[in-house]
Amino acid sequence: MSTRIQNGYIAQMAKQLEAGIINSGNPFVEDYLDSMDCSVAAEIANLRQLQAVVAKAPDVEPHMSFDVLKKWLYGWKAADKCLACMGLKNSAAWADGYYKAGRA
Repeated sequence: MSTRIQNGYIAQMAKQLEAGIINSGNPFVEDYLDSMDCSVAAEIANLRQLQAVVAKAPDVEPHMSFDVLKKWLYGWKAADKCLACMGLKNSAAWADGYYKAGRA
């Protein structure tokens, strides 16, 4: 059951990040993703793929979750500034929610 809850949290994060990236209009978001060697289009594609993987198998831990989310969960480089530009929670809050979902 905790895997399903944690996967739901992952899918929700991916949806919020995707919407934030698309709707932010802040040039720092693109600069940040470029600094992580990931274009906006590639990041959106990764987030959508993660959502699809979770939807297809909600009880199985997606192998790509940390590859897609680790920069956001662990505040790499200027992730918190980027999240703030998108109007989202900081990386510590994302990580806290992710791990709490795993203990549910």
